[in-house]
Amino acid sequence: MENMYFGSEAQQGLQSRTDHLWSLLKSNPDYTCHGRSVALADATPENLARQLALARLLGAGAAEGVATGDVAARTAAINAAGLTTDQYTEWEGKAETLDAARAMIAARKLSDDLVVHATDADTSAEDLQGLDALTQRCEVLLPMASFLRGQDQPTVCLFAKDRDGRIVGASASVVQYHPDHPKGQKAWWGMLSTHPDRRGEGIALIMGAMSLLAMHERFGTAHFMTGIREGNGPSEALCSKLGLRPTAQTFLIAIDAVVFGAARVTK
Repeated sequence: MENMYFGSEAQQGLQSRTDHLWSLLKSNPDYTCHGRSVALADATPENLARQLALARLLGAGAAEGVATGDVAARTAAINAAGLTTDQYTEWEGKAETLDAARAMIAARKLSDDLVVHATDADTSAEDLQGLDALTQRCEVLLPMASFLRGQDQPTVCLFAKDRDGRIVGASASVVQYHPDHPKGQKAWWGMLSTHPDRRGEGIALIMGAMSLLAMHERFGTAHFMTGIREGNGPSEALCSKLGLRPTAQTFLIAIDAVVFGAARVTK
C-alpha cells in the first residue's frame, strides 16, 4: 500500500524524505523514528556530525537525551554549522503514569455521542485525511501512514468520531526505538488533538489516558515519554495529570530551513 504523508507541504516533504531514509536506517539501534523524522536515539559528543547530516538530508534531525548542561554547547555547534535549532524538554512516566491513566478512565468518560476507533492496516485514506485535518488545526503533526497502520513500529493511534462522522479527538503512541537499544520498550506518546468546538470536555486528557493503556495492553509498554516546549503550560498541566514528569534531558532539533522550508517541525 502506498504511503501517505501529512501536515503542511513542508511537513509532507520531511515525512517523504524520512520514509526513504528510515528504510535504510531502521535496523541500526543508533537511530529512532516515530513517523515524522529520523533522530539520533542518544546524543553524544561524537555524533554531532551525524545530527548535522540528518538535518541537511531531511530538513530536520533531532538528537534525543541531550543533558540540560550540554544544550547550550550543542546548540552553538549546530548554529556554527549554519543551521537553526528547536528544543523540547523530555517528560516521562512509568508505572505511575499507567496508574494515573487507569484512574482517569475510571473517573471520566467521553461524551455518549463519540465513538473511538484505532488506526490499523484497514483504516481508510478518508479517515487518515480527516485525522490530518484535525491535527493540522491543532498544530500537531500526524505520523506518516505506514506508522499509523502499524507497518513500521508498534503503534497505537486513537481517534474519536461524533455522530456526523467528524473526527474531533485523537491521541497516539509509538514504540520508536530499535528493540536492541536500551530504550527499546520506551514509547513516544502524544499527538493530543481536540476540535475547537469540543474543547473543555476533557477529550484530550481521556484519549491520552486511553492510548497509554492501549499501548500497555497491546505491546506491554510501561515507559512513556513526550516532549514539551518550555512555557507550554496547558501541555504541562495535562501531562502532570497523567503522571508524567519533566526530566533533565532535552530533545534538540537541528533544522536546515532551506531544505525543510519552515522554522520548526511542530508546535
